[in-house]
Amino acid sequence: MDPHSGSSASASGPKKDKKSKKNYEDGEGKKKFTLKRLIPDELERFTSMRKKNDKEKPGHVPGQRHSSAANYEINPQAAMMHEHSDEYVLELFEKMLVDMNLNGEKQQPLRAKDIMIKREMVSQYLHTSKASQNQRESSKSARVYIQELKSDYRDTQLLSCLESLRVSLSNNPVSWLQNFGAEGLALLLNLLRKLQEEKDEYPMMGVKCQHEIIRCLKAYMNNKHGLKSMLESEEGIPLLVRAINPAVPHMMVDAVKLLSAISILEHPENIHERVLEAITEEAEKRDIERFQPLIAGMTIQNIALKGGCMQLINALISRGEELDFRIHIRSELQRLGLKDLLTEVRTIENEELRVQLTVFDEQAEDDSEDLKARLDDIRIEMEYPSTGKNCPSVEIQGLHSDS
Repeated sequence: MDPHSGSSASASGPKKDKKSKKNYEDGEGKKKFTLKRLIPDELERFTSMRKKNDKEKPGHVPGQRHSSAANYEINPQAAMMHEHSDEYVLELFEKMLVDMNLNGEKQQPLRAKDIMIKREMVSQYLHTSKASQNQRESSKSARVYIQELKSDYRDTQLLSCLESLRVSLSNNPVSWLQNFGAEGLALLLNLLRKLQEEKDEYPMMGVKCQHEIIRCLKAYMNNKHGLKSMLESEEGIPLLVRAINPAVPHMMVDAVKLLSAISILEHPENIHERVLEAITEEAEKRDIERFQPLIAGMTIQNIALKGGCMQLINALISRGEELDFRIHIRSELQRLGLKDLLTEVRTIENEELRVQLTVFDEQAEDDSEDLKARLDDIRIEMEYPSTGKNCPSVEIQGLHSDS
């Protein structure tokens, strides 16, 4: 069977299906679909604190051993920190980790540090935070942006506001994003909906503003607080789906990558089902096949868009628990011409695209093998209804050789 055709995609029953899905999520040889892989630029934006290089310090003597404290500047916070209890320092330390938006992997080695090092890290962080706060006092606060989003700005003025907001969402600590909060998110989504509903056929400035809002959402979702708020919003996912517009390739790239990241999240509500439902509803409104925009995106001469479309396709298929679901999605895509498109796409030299194609091929092959095993079981059951699985192995081998 052709591993890329929908009818060939399959699973050898519930047990193997479950195993293959677990391996896929655990990354046993298939570490392609992780949130970090999908949006690495955001997730790598925050790095662990680094000590200053000794050679940058005046008066440094080569070979001289220094305590950890010598690697930090002396400041009032450092002196005060040594007067506080360990419990208070640990409390501030945890707040520091949250505010820096470090993931669990980067938090663990920091938590393992000695309490004295933690004191020094907290004091340095407080010193840096105060300097940053003084610098930000002359810049806009989250409340100012909220007021501006309520001001019915248009065209150039609106675009300037959104560009500035995106920079602030990207560079400020989590506490700043929390002040922007659900109210700011609701204003962004409301503005995006209004721009999408405008009657003009993609006025250039309106499209630029839509794209900038999506970039703001991308920055806003780069932490647990923002991601949680976005998932709790009823409009968030449908509006991102509406931005899957091949007529605006650069905006579509960001939209499909965000939806890919959302779809693979481990969440009790099965977020991929919400994404697929939104895709289906939007297609019904447009009176088109639901995956037609993704297929159209694959035809555009934009490698990033081709890769983004494949990411979303893989995300939707990979999260399906049932073999029949995965077969159905893959078959639907093949009927729209995906198989022929992939023949051309495979000739493109691009690492990100190659990774997505490998994921697609491996999953299709696994499902093909599983479907064949399932059909063999049905065939055996039909020819040996009384014995079923207890029929002689030699006879089973004979059946397989006849196929």
